[in-house]
Amino acid sequence: MRFKIFKSKQKDRIHEKNTSNIEWPDHVVTINGENFDEFIKKYPLSVVDFWAPWCTPCRAMTPRLRRLSKIYKGRVAFGKLNTQENQDVPKQYKVMGIPHLMFFSYGKKIAEITGVRSIGELKTLVDRFLN
Repeated sequence: MRFKIFKSKQKDRIHEKNTSNIEWPDHVVTINGENFDEFIKKYPLSVVDFWAPWCTPCRAMTPRLRRLSKIYKGRVAFGKLNTQENQDVPKQYKVMGIPHLMFFSYGKKIAEITGVRSIGELKTLVDRFLN
């Protein structure tokens, strides 16, 4: 699986902070330009799917993200940002193709991956950050 991980002085692992006061979604959250920063900064690990309604591969990712949001409830937050309706955020993060997944830890981009991926591939990447 090819993906880009951003180097930091910290380990790839998401550091455990007190997450008991975080209200975790059990579904894929619809994100827009207004709530994007709030969403990515709130969680120790969040995944944002950049997609568009006309993109067939993007539509294939939707049920996979729904399933992952159930599997990782209370540990990972999943969101979707429609790039057709919200063009500023993808430009800011230099999204060049969709579907494009970005992984954040408290607002810091830690990885990104472009293209359709299986649930198994996505679980491997998410588990890497959680363990």
